[in-house]
Amino acid sequence: MPDMGRLLLWALLLVHLLPMASGGEGASPYLEIDEFALAAPAGAEATPGDLARYLSMAGDGDEERARAIYRWITAKIDYDVEASKGGPGVGGRGRSPEEVLSERRGVCGEYSALFARLCQLSGLEAEVIPGIGKGSGYTVGSDIPGSRNHAWNAVKIDGEWRLVDSTWGAGYLDPRAGFVEKFEEFYFLTPPEDLVWTHLPEDPRWQLLEEPLSREEFEGLPYPKAAFFNNDILILEPMEGTIGSDGEAAVHLSAPEEVGFIAELFDERGEKLPGRFAQVRRSGGEVLVRAAFPDPGDYTLRIYSKRFQAEEAYAWTLDYRIAAGMNAPAGVGFPAVWDGFWEMGLEAKSHPGGLIEAGAEMEVAFSAPEEVLLLARLLDDGGRELPEEATFAQREGEDYVVRAAFPAQGEYTLRIYGRRGGDPGGEYAPVLEYAVVAGAGNDGAGYPRALGAFAAVGARLIHPLEGRLPAASQEFDLLVPGAGDVAVINGGVWTRLTKDGEHFWGEAVLSGGEARVAARFSEDREYSVLLAYDVE
Repeated sequence: MPDMGRLLLWALLLVHLLPMASGGEGASPYLEIDEFALAAPAGAEATPGDLARYLSMAGDGDEERARAIYRWITAKIDYDVEASKGGPGVGGRGRSPEEVLSERRGVCGEYSALFARLCQLSGLEAEVIPGIGKGSGYTVGSDIPGSRNHAWNAVKIDGEWRLVDSTWGAGYLDPRAGFVEKFEEFYFLTPPEDLVWTHLPEDPRWQLLEEPLSREEFEGLPYPKAAFFNNDILILEPMEGTIGSDGEAAVHLSAPEEVGFIAELFDERGEKLPGRFAQVRRSGGEVLVRAAFPDPGDYTLRIYSKRFQAEEAYAWTLDYRIAAGMNAPAGVGFPAVWDGFWEMGLEAKSHPGGLIEAGAEMEVAFSAPEEVLLLARLLDDGGRELPEEATFAQREGEDYVVRAAFPAQGEYTLRIYGRRGGDPGGEYAPVLEYAVVAGAGNDGAGYPRALGAFAAVGARLIHPLEGRLPAASQEFDLLVPGAGDVAVINGGVWTRLTKDGEHFWGEAVLSGGEARVAARFSEDREYSVLLAYDVE
């Protein structure tokens, strides 16, 4: 046993140094306690008694001591994946707390037994709670074991029982990677009304709820993960974990506006479907998640979330099971959308589905506020962006029309970008994306290249829409609001078009090279190029 005077000296030294290592404003309230626990010297970890004496020096209160124990276990004990394979993994190999401490590994029953022993040696009341946990491998609607498959703890803090799961706080099981070490704050002193979504004690009194959930109610819930609670998300509807549908399915949530969402749909084999089968729509503090299905069958709708300012990736947040009935029509899904699509007030008018079957060319129409500008790019099946001449976007009457020309038969992605015209420094950002199957192609097809001024002034090209023109006489017809003069420039020759209000038309004789259409908006300004053609 280590000299207690030296142990006390270590503890006092660490308490003195910890404030200098503490974070600034917004730091965890447990930062100093956690650092103290993680800095335990080897001599203080020889036996449960030694470790309890050291961790008890993290603070005077019940919560501080319980926190130090939780943080030490989650960081220093490895999950024994092999021992868990022989069964539910509650008791593992039946290690005593002394053996778990010595071997530094265990399963949930051994984690919780060690937590309880360290609490008791620290003067805290603690209990091991056996029960059912919706852990690794669980899917909504799947069979839940009839007996216990998990264990966690209750610890009495200032006279009140609180809940702790140090196993889930240490990380999670990944089917391919094994146990992934990832500290999770959520499972320390978890509110009972939150933990009961995934933890059902054998003894209902350990739910710590005035009205305990029945097993049937527990099995029927959606499947939330820690991110659901960490990001302050609430379910508006449905509260049932399984959604029956003969068409689309929808989930309504509420969340702080600084929380973003994405969603994915998985089939019965766990294969992820193309992104067009799940869509997220934000409107202030409300979130609508929609799912469509290629065929009847069972699907899992998985929702991910993150706070926009956080550096971490989107985290698994919530699962639903979707039972698509035999009468469910084969769906094409939805366009993939970014938050900017809704924020800019856009609406897909001509093609609400996410998959478009086209010929060698296609048109898509959107409703867009006047201040919103759109452009488009076409990507091949390898995700490579095609030349900008493959797409053309312009406002036509009340609609914004996007055209695409396909160089060959095959699969493509049509990606739409948008920005607000009133923001001079604004950049185009992706707002929507379609999957396209082109039944035909034309390698020579394409459109003129539209320069920034074309969209900014609200110009509209009537003719010619082809991007490659012959070296011959060519008629031009377009609308350019606010322009005083419009000219076709080719081979050093300027051909000014006839003006009638904002309508400009005329004929220009073209020679090889490039032909540009330029406009001047006042006498004291230079011409701005609107369009560029290739002349052959």
